[in-house]
Amino acid sequence: MENLSSSELDSPSKTPLFIAIAAVIVALAALGIGWMGLTRAAELEKEVVRLENAASQDSGLEESLRETSERVESLSTSMNNFSKSVNEAITGIRSDMTKVRSDIRKVTIDALTAKKMVEELEEKGVQVSVVPSSTSSPSSAPAAAPKTPDTKPGSSGVYTIKSGDTLGKIAAAYKISLSQLQAANPGIDPRRLRIGQQVSIPAPSN
Repeated sequence: MENLSSSELDSPSKTPLFIAIAAVIVALAALGIGWMGLTRAAELEKEVVRLENAASQDSGLEESLRETSERVESLSTSMNNFSKSVNEAITGIRSDMTKVRSDIRKVTIDALTAKKMVEELEEKGVQVSVVPSSTSSPSSAPAAAPKTPDTKPGSSGVYTIKSGDTLGKIAAAYKISLSQLQAANPGIDPRRLRIGQQVSIPAPSN
């Protein structure tokens, strides 16, 4: 190719050639810039998608935390209610135990008082019979008959103390007064009779 002189380059016939070359260069530059722009846009789009996913995960995490907080609050309320119920039950049990102990103490005192009264009446020669409770069945066995003395009523002699005997009961069985029986046995304490102990029976006065 022949070298073009400056005069040839400056000729009007060469101007379209320069414009075409310049246009190609500008097109190539625009193509490169466009490619770079598309690449950058694709990168930006990926970043946007990543950020959206991250934001979605953060939203899900926030919702999960809120649900967990509500469950913890509900569980705490249930535990408080359960604790309150247990405390009320314990208070009721303590109250019932106190009442039962009071009732047992009262029954024990009443039983001891009744026993003492029976012993005092028997010492005075009063026959005391046990009244069956209302809960006992009609077919329950009758009360045992009082034990009879060893000797016949109306005669003198010696009587041997058995279980359940009192001086009043013995005096009534022999048809003598309690004072007569005590006078015949000055060394015997009516409140401390022993099984097997012998009691002198005086003859009944006419």
